[in-house]
Amino acid sequence: MYIYKVVWRAAGEENPLHVRDKRPPKAIARDLVKDGYLVTEAVAVRAASSAFKDEEGNAVQEDFFSVAPVGAAVLVASAVAALVEHVVPAGAEPMPEFPA
Repeated sequence: MYIYKVVWRAAGEENPLHVRDKRPPKAIARDLVKDGYLVTEAVAVRAASSAFKDEEGNAVQEDFFSVAPVGAAVLVASAVAALVEHVVPAGAEPMPEFPA
């Protein structure tokens, strides 16, 4: 397995910078962190709502969420001012684990 990435240079040069690496992604990430980069995971958010009436006839709505990895991103640590994550809807609870 290898990683192949084409990166356009910020200086506006016409020629792209080609990067190839045959190490496993985990080894690449470990070495990037050692060199001062942040390696973060991109995730897909799954949300679900459930509405029902309780025993007393009151309407009840529940919101749930879960996340699943879909990829990764590499950031230059010295260039990151702040990391802000918004993945949980207000009032949501973790997605319940259903027995298989």
